Amino acid sequence: MALADTYTLYFTRHMEKADDKTDPELSLVGKQRAQVLAQVLKNSNIEAIFSTQFKRTQQTAESLANYLGLPVENYPSKDFKGIMTSIKGLKKNALIVGHSNTVSELIKAAGGTAKALEEDEYGDLFQVVVSDDSVVTNRLYIPVVQ
Repeated sequence: MALADTYTLYFTRHMEKADDKTDPELSLVGKQRAQVLAQVLKNSNIEAIFSTQFKRTQQTAESLANYLGLPVENYPSKDFKGIMTSIKGLKKNALIVGHSNTVSELIKAAGGTAKALEEDEYGDLFQVVVSDDSVVTNRLYIPVVQ
């Protein structure tokens, strides 16, 4: 009996941004939450990290990338099916950082289920476990340490 190809994809939107400029950086709270994300995922056997080209998504991914010594690979923010086909083809545990209007679409393209995130929702972490023809989605939450 062959072992099932099982891997876990983690999806989150970028953490809190500093302002509403075109390409803002993370706020102090956003940076703190990104650090907590890294602590939560540090033992999850993440083998790849993906982010859009924007500062806020890059900075959200950086803490974990630095901890694990992995590069943050950029993906085009609108090509949901294409990027998920590529990522699923790797069959590796991965973190994918997106935006409030893209995370649910990415999860659906991976075969999971998720409702759209509101503009003011931060800290959601979706765990999508893919095993052959089975996909299980868990919605977790990354708190801010006060």
